[in-house]
Amino acid sequence: MLESYVTPLLMTYVNKYIKNLKPSDLQLSLWGGDVVLSKLELKLDVLEQELKLPFTFLSGHIHDCVSTGPGPTGLPEAVVITFNTMECTSKLKDGTG
Repeated sequence: MLESYVTPLLMTYVNKYIKNLKPSDLQLSLWGGDVVLSKLELKLDVLEQELKLPFTFLSGHIHDCVSTGPGPTGLPEAVVITFNTMECTSKLKDGTG
């Protein structure tokens, strides 16, 4: 039941940075406490816009993202998000350097 409220909220934030993510991909289990996402492709244009770095992203992937939240009690606890291998390929922007 809580999943129906939390999934859209998570999608609002995560969908901004991840390509082709669907609510069903989250496999959310609030009572189990974990959300596992694998083989995620990053939205490179959004990263470039927000980070304002002197290089252009050519590719970007997150191999695994694990979010651990409230356990079976459902009591508020810290939410821990762990990225297991985030890989980006980039090059200097034209006219930089």
